[in-house]
Amino acid sequence: MTAFAIEVALLLAVVFGLALAVGYRIGRKQRPPEPVQVAVPPPPAAMERQPAPATSVPPPEPPIVVEPAPSPQQDLFARLGIADMNAVPPLDDEEEEPPPPAVPSPTRPAPRARRRPPESLPGVRPPALAAPEGEGADDLKQLKGIGPQNEQRLNEIGIFHLRQIAAWTPEEAAWVGSYLAFPGRIEREDWMGQAKAILEGGAPPPRRRR
Repeated sequence: MTAFAIEVALLLAVVFGLALAVGYRIGRKQRPPEPVQVAVPPPPAAMERQPAPATSVPPPEPPIVVEPAPSPQQDLFARLGIADMNAVPPLDDEEEEPPPPAVPSPTRPAPRARRRPPESLPGVRPPALAAPEGEGADDLKQLKGIGPQNEQRLNEIGIFHLRQIAAWTPEEAAWVGSYLAFPGRIEREDWMGQAKAILEGGAPPPRRRR
């Protein structure tokens, strides 16, 4: 009995071992294969963009310089061996033009002396008339020393008649002489005496030619 039990036990152990081996093989076949790790090379570095080769540009052609044709005068100077036309000496026959004569500046007349105001003149102003009396003013130019200008100036101060001049006093004659800008002339030419002589019917004295 003991030997039989040992055999049965060994048989069971063998069967169990065979079952394990078969089960192991079957399980290994059904297990999915392990993934194979493939070493993937790293992506290549981005290629640097190389500049496009520059197209060769042909050098510009030099500009064509067209020299102007020489004038007949320049051609003549070139034949004579003269390079600079400005260097030609002037001909002996040519004379420099004389400068224009200076135009004399117009001479200004000398300014007249300002008349003194009547109130500042020496002497006494004679009585004056506002207008001629009677048939009109006398011809004061009958007196020696009175011309058209002096007659007009005497009329401006109210002297129109010979009788007014005949009645002048020495102070009044001095005032009129200063007013006419020739003091002492009335006394030298005796306007008062000449006027009295004409009024008394005598001929007026001969006038001096100017």
